[in-house]
Amino acid sequence: MNRFRTGSHKSISKAIILFALPLVTVMSPPTHAGPDAADFMNGVPPAPETRVDKTNWFVGPHNRWGLQHVREITSTIEISRGDGSVYQLPSTPKPISDIPVNNLDGEAGTIGYWLEASYTDGFLVLHEGNILAEVYMNSMSDDSYHNFFSMSKSFTGNLAGIIADRGQLDTNAKISKYVPEMKDGAYSNATVRHLLDMTVGIKYTEIYDDPDSDIYVYARASNASPNPDGLTLYDVLPKYPKEGEHGAQFHYVTANTDALGWVVQRASKRHLAELLSTEIWAKLGAERDAYVISDLNRTPWMGGGLNTTLRDAARFGLMMEQGGKINGKQVVPADFIKDIQKNAIDIGAPGQGYRNQWWVHPEFNAFSARGVAGQNIIIVPEHDLVIVKLSSWPALSGYHPDGRAYDQRATMAIIDFIKKL
Repeated sequence: MNRFRTGSHKSISKAIILFALPLVTVMSPPTHAGPDAADFMNGVPPAPETRVDKTNWFVGPHNRWGLQHVREITSTIEISRGDGSVYQLPSTPKPISDIPVNNLDGEAGTIGYWLEASYTDGFLVLHEGNILAEVYMNSMSDDSYHNFFSMSKSFTGNLAGIIADRGQLDTNAKISKYVPEMKDGAYSNATVRHLLDMTVGIKYTEIYDDPDSDIYVYARASNASPNPDGLTLYDVLPKYPKEGEHGAQFHYVTANTDALGWVVQRASKRHLAELLSTEIWAKLGAERDAYVISDLNRTPWMGGGLNTTLRDAARFGLMMEQGGKINGKQVVPADFIKDIQKNAIDIGAPGQGYRNQWWVHPEFNAFSARGVAGQNIIIVPEHDLVIVKLSSWPALSGYHPDGRAYDQRATMAIIDFIKKL
């Protein structure tokens, strides 16, 4: 039964709310009325217009199915959870869906309405380690996987922090100390710190609405897109030209994360997938293995290829919210997380900063992992709060011109609600 509101909107009828929430004022359904994941890849064979493959899985409407089925589309590597016990997340249901927040048109609305309007697939709120709300839409369920896109970057940053804490990596050292193959081009004389904070002076564009942008060429090398030339990540990384001075300004570049991954592999002398499993994933008490897109050399695409379930994403967020600790284990160094919170660089956008492959939000004392098409793990340590939202926006860059402001209003409304508990 749908507990958000009545109406005939397709994805409303297929929403799964694991914790019953009070009914709210009836409103008209959001105008997008997008297709459901169940509308794709049906039939034997599927109709051409419903077929999802490497050419279309990451953009709407085909991403409604594609973001939950990445390993059926391209090559991936398993990230083992190990054989430890599952870290339990107790449930303490609260009426999160009923929290008021103005809609895109300025009219009174609710969090439940926002979830529909913003193409949500999965949504989970943790407070003090308890699940207050867990919502599945668009045919997603508790055992479904979902692509993280650039939230993957934050895992890569954490791995760098872990091995740096052990003395295996000097974040102030030049990249070429660990990867001589990058001694020329954009990464010449750049440091690991420049990679962590996205301040490499590199000629590279990441414009998601421009099919000629460098990010789309790069996606081919990652094996996320058709790759007729047989490129790999480590083929293309040394070839980007330098532009500007390292450290001079924030320049968000997915390639920087995979350059960081290359450094981490060389410094630790371990494969990234194995490192991610043993140092993070197996320590979380995850319910399920994760997996990551891999290139033709079986190199994990850590710039945007990680996939997990909703609850396991929340466990990762909880570990970060608790200062890097979960289930009695210190997973990520506490000082690394303090550095994220205290030393964010100015990125030239109001209310935002960046540090160690994490976004920082000083206006509400939070930091977050963030990915295109609506992926977010928002961490608010001051209020013991973690908000996870997995989505499939119709465009990588957004679902509405005012969508970012709407999302921020919704986040602040949830935080204000938590403050009163």
